[in-house]
Amino acid sequence: MTRFLDPERAVAGLVPAGGVVAVGGMHATAAPMALVRELARQRVGIGRLVTSPSTSIQADLLIGEGLVEELVAPYVGFEDLGLAPRFRRAVEEGTIRLLESDEGGLTHALYAGAGGLPFVPLPPAIGRSDVPRSCPELYREVEDPFTGERCWAIRALRPDVALIACAEADEEGNVAFGRVPFTDRVMALAARALVVQVERLVPVESIAAREAGTTLPAFLVSAVVVAPGGCAPTASPGFYPRDEAALRAYLEEARL
Repeated sequence: MTRFLDPERAVAGLVPAGGVVAVGGMHATAAPMALVRELARQRVGIGRLVTSPSTSIQADLLIGEGLVEELVAPYVGFEDLGLAPRFRRAVEEGTIRLLESDEGGLTHALYAGAGGLPFVPLPPAIGRSDVPRSCPELYREVEDPFTGERCWAIRALRPDVALIACAEADEEGNVAFGRVPFTDRVMALAARALVVQVERLVPVESIAAREAGTTLPAFLVSAVVVAPGGCAPTASPGFYPRDEAALRAYLEEARL
């Protein structure tokens, strides 16, 4: 299978029905909306949706379409524009199962998945909140083998596939974020398969010149989808800002 695919073939070939799907982007920035819309168009059921620590329309749309059974997300919302109405409605009506997590815990869980670890201990302050006690499927108390003290740990997250948006890819399939990677990079490392949506293709030497930690090598990338403007209505840093009018229009419809 060629590494460069259109959204339809990438979703059909690499997103398993009922699987664990991670969708990147932070708030309304760098969401892989071309891929998200294709998931909705193909009616791909998601057994568990894993997001970044702060997600927005990329999760709310899929939840509102009735495609998500479980959600792992610390926050779903639209920042200054308001709450995520379809997410909130689904939780209130019990049509989705929410596995609550904190932002640091989610990030640690993805790091554990990327490192092949079954779980990872968390800083002791998490025990002062009720988050770990509310979600025993993700959090457990364990004994420190060195001190014998009890501490909280979080189970590793290893998505079947991660969908993220980057700025650029070269002809070999190497990609560059072209922005702050947020948790998208560790999400990509934790996933068994990776689909990257990009704004444009660039020469190989352009990706090679990027700083370490801002790129992903081709051997990690299952497919590249070239989709200029594909993050809209969220922002793609360096290319276009978020489309506030479109986000407001979405919220108006979603609240009905």
